[in-house]
Amino acid sequence: MKRALIVVCGLLFISFQGAKAQSCDSVLQSAIKLMDNRQYHDAQRCLTSAISQGMDSLALHYELAWCHYSMQDYKKCVSVLEPLLKRDDVLADVYQLLGNAYDETGQSGKAVSIYEQGLKKFENAGCLYLELGNMKYQNGDYKNALYYYEKGIEADPMFASNYYRAALIFFASTEEVWGVMYGELFMLLEKDSERCKSMSRELYKIYSEEISFGRSGAEVDFDSPTIVYSNSSVRPNLFPESFRSAMRAAVKGERILDLASLNRIRQRFAREFSANSSSFANVLSDYHQELISQGHFEAYNYWLFGYGNPKLTASWVNANKTKWDSFLAWFEKNPISINPSNVFSRYTME
Repeated sequence: MKRALIVVCGLLFISFQGAKAQSCDSVLQSAIKLMDNRQYHDAQRCLTSAISQGMDSLALHYELAWCHYSMQDYKKCVSVLEPLLKRDDVLADVYQLLGNAYDETGQSGKAVSIYEQGLKKFENAGCLYLELGNMKYQNGDYKNALYYYEKGIEADPMFASNYYRAALIFFASTEEVWGVMYGELFMLLEKDSERCKSMSRELYKIYSEEISFGRSGAEVDFDSPTIVYSNSSVRPNLFPESFRSAMRAAVKGERILDLASLNRIRQRFAREFSANSSSFANVLSDYHQELISQGHFEAYNYWLFGYGNPKLTASWVNANKTKWDSFLAWFEKNPISINPSNVFSRYTME
């Protein structure tokens, strides 16, 4: 589970006077700093003292629960969180952490019940779909894990973790096409994290494995002819077919796959897919077109796949410093925006 920090104390408990809200914020920042330094007992004392003095912010209780969770005292974590479910200002993160604490105590059934209870109250909570997917994944039920991850993507399309988990499942399947789409979207939503770096390596590996070169030319193999969807019905694999067709056109003329050739392939793919697959227009393809129009697509491809070959990436960046810096400045100011109307999933691409 990725930690979610609840920080707006004054809004969470509006009866506090301004000075007390400020004091709450100071306590939170001090406690968080202590926990970041693994000084959990000191953080616990700090938070407990503030609560005993009348600071009843949801954020303080949540951070105290997180402190117990970090110390692997899951029963105390549960005891702090359970009363919070009755509050009017409860958030989905409380259900997530409570369910995780129950799971850690071996009560997986109770954990699932908590996640489902949370979804009844917060039907678009990507974090709760994630945890339900993780429960299925842990039991080897990858099909139903995908069901929850992809439901989470559609319900909360700016929440990165569901893309990450879905991509990893598809990387281990014969349907890598969905993995490369979900994986790239994940990187655009969670830039610069360790998981982002890992995904960069995975994407480079998958492209390298699924695009091969022989005497008769290049071969592309990102999918199988049909796919069994999460709801158990079998449907034509139409989006992957369009993806494959555009990729086959894009690899023509290439003899090897490295960062430079991969950039050229993706440049041609973006044009080909946009021109011939209008029925499968999607938020990622639109973002590619924006990058191309701004002259940043080459730099973006080095960013995307850079950890797949750090040495060559560093060499390119050193030789193209102005281009790289210009891309990074634009990239920071122009993040991808995904909402329910443009969300990408297997089901929106039927």
